[in-house]
Order: sequence, then structure tokens, then C-alpha cells
Amino acid sequence: MGTPIRLVRNDGGIIELMATTMTMNVDRGVSPLAMPFAGGNRFAFDLNLPKSLITIEGVMTDDDILNMSSIGQDASGVLDFSRTSNASDTNLISFVEDANLTGNSYSVVGGVTLNDPTTATHSIKINQYFEVLFAKQNSSFEGQVGSFASTGQVYIAVHNGTSPRTAAQVATSLKTVIDAYGGTDLAATIIASPLTDESGVAVELTNINAQGSGNDTMSFQQTVAGPYNKPYHVQFSGGRDSSQVTNKSAGDKVAELFAVLNNSNNGGGGQNVIGFGGLTSLLTSAIAMSGLDTNSVVDRSNRLTNKYGDYITAIQIPFTSNINSNQSLFYMPTGGHRKVTDKTVNLAPVAGTEFDAENRHYTGIKGAVANATFVQLGGEPLYSYTINFAPIDWIF
Repeated sequence: MGTPIRLVRNDGGIIELMATTMTMNVDRGVSPLAMPFAGGNRFAFDLNLPKSLITIEGVMTDDDILNMSSIGQDASGVLDFSRTSNASDTNLISFVEDANLTGNSYSVVGGVTLNDPTTATHSIKINQYFEVLFAKQNSSFEGQVGSFASTGQVYIAVHNGTSPRTAAQVATSLKTVIDAYGGTDLAATIIASPLTDESGVAVELTNINAQGSGNDTMSFQQTVAGPYNKPYHVQFSGGRDSSQVTNKSAGDKVAELFAVLNNSNNGGGGQNVIGFGGLTSLLTSAIAMSGLDTNSVVDRSNRLTNKYGDYITAIQIPFTSNINSNQSLFYMPTGGHRKVTDKTVNLAPVAGTEFDAENRHYTGIKGAVANATFVQLGGEPLYSYTINFAPIDWIF
């Protein structure tokens, strides 16, 4: 028996290890000092300056000799309409309430025309085939826009002409349009909120038969300036192409990891361990606003990925949870605005969720490998390892 550990690379790739022991150490730097003439009373300063180190130990063996070339997995994601993703804490109001839908200010459907979904200013592009527009409707609550075959666009009402609809109603409408128009590309299931367990307010989405290309396809579109009050979401992850499943010897695994740790770089600049998906998005947006050729951004991003993509930037460690009734992931919520409710175990996502560097998504622990030791045992194709991982938010 062991604990399956994932080391996450800068380019989103993972290195899977089976750990026999795992140690999580926290040193808060609190040193008590005795006060003179006080009968042994002590005082200390606790400035919340913890140091942490995660040590994993295990054995690397050859993969089983199996024909695994046909194994693949589709990507899944979540949209939770009961919460927004861009508020300052987890005590969030409903997405539809936060949208201020009755006014024309910057909001999810601010300024759109009642009963005309084609004027919607905000939408969610779920994948290359399917885009959902947010509309104000007082007649029907969902449907297609023009020819779905050519546009791939549907609408759902987040306002009934008088007041915002509930999160459960919006979630149900989303499932309705996906069931009607998703075909063989997209599937939807109504679930409880992953944040609050409120039933029926979230939708689990699956990119059917897309496998690896179905990861990270959800995006949020707007045609007006101002903030986009996005619903809380978990980006599509877990998609895996059959060709990605390979058999490696223990020596293969050690050789690759040893090479990476001896020469890898995160690209510098204190990039908050965002990975190259986020970096590419930032570069693309900057170039697009400047009016320059965005193809040059893609080429630049590819070169960055090729050079810095193998840098290990996070770790995912599963644990058995009675609260979540599943295998969940350890997390480390840092930041100056955290509350007691930000640190409860019900926020931990299910093991296997793709790493997301956004602190609020709790999908792993950001950081870097401080050091590693590999020992070949008895001259056999068997290696023990010890890896020390240091949790870090900003790497320069």
C-alpha cells in the first residue's frame, strides 16, 4: 500500500509517484522567552511566519507490463451558480444576486434587451462547440440562438424580467439546453455546490470523447468593459489521451526526474506559480490590446513552455475524507484575507482534480522541490527515493 502523489509541472504535466511515507512539517517560528523576575512566566511573538516542508519517501518500480494503449479519460468541470469566483472570501452571495441584473451597470447581463438573447453581453464558452449566453427573458427560459449548427450558441435566462432567477433554476436551464443541443460533445449533471453542499445549484460538465484536448476549454466572454462576475467554477480537467499512458521502468522514472531536478527553471520574474496557461493568456491579452500579431504570442509561449515547462511547481497529495466522502486533496490556503471558513476541509476537491494555481481552488500545494535523493537497492531495477517539497507561493 502507498499514497499516490502527483508532482505538477509548469506545463500542466504530472509526475506520478507512490509514496510509502509522507511527512508534513510546519514550523511557526514561535520561540518562548522567560521574563525576569516573573516566576518563570514566558512570552513570545507569533507573527504568522510559518516555514513548511513536505517529505515524501517511497520506492520506484517498473510499471506493469500491460497493453494500456486504449485507455483514455474525458475531462470534466463544474459551474456553481450559487457562488461567484471573484469575491474576497468564501462567504459569497449567489452568482445571480451578485450580478445586479435589474440595472444597466457592469454586470453579467447589464444593458441587454429584454427578450432578445442576441444582445447578451456576457457568456460562457464551454468548449469549441457550445457557448451559453446570459439573457433577460420573461417568456421562455432557455433555447437556441439562430442556427445552433452554425453558431453553437444557446441562451439561458438569469432574470425573468422582474427579478433574478435562483441558482437552482439557472443550473436546471443549463442542463436543459445541454441535453437538447450538446449531442455527442457535451454532457451535464445537476449536482450540489462543491463549496456549500447546497443541492441542485451546480452543474457537472463532461467534454465527451475529447480526452486530453477537453482540458481547460471553459472560458468567459464579455463584449463590454468592466468586471465579469463569473460563477464559481472548476476548470475542465482530468482528460487524458490514450497515447499518454506508457509503461516505464524504474530507471526511466529516476533518470527523467533526476535530469529535470538538475536543470529546470520556472522562467523567473516571480510569476506566482501560474503555469504557462495563465502566462499565455496574459501575453495574448496584452498583445491583442496593442494591435500586434497574436501569432507571435503563441510562438513565444511555445518557446517558453519548451524551455521552462518541466519545472515542478506544485504537489497534489490525497487523503481519505469522512467530510467529503471521498479521496480529497491536501491544500494550503495562504493570503492575508483568509477567514476561519477558508480553511475547512469541505473545500478540499476530489483527488484527481487538475491543479489550478488560483489559491481559492484548493487543488494542491504550490511550491518547488528543495532536494531529492535516489538510491538503487541491491543492484536491482528498484529505487528508493526521498523528496523534500517546499510550499512556496512566489518563485523568482
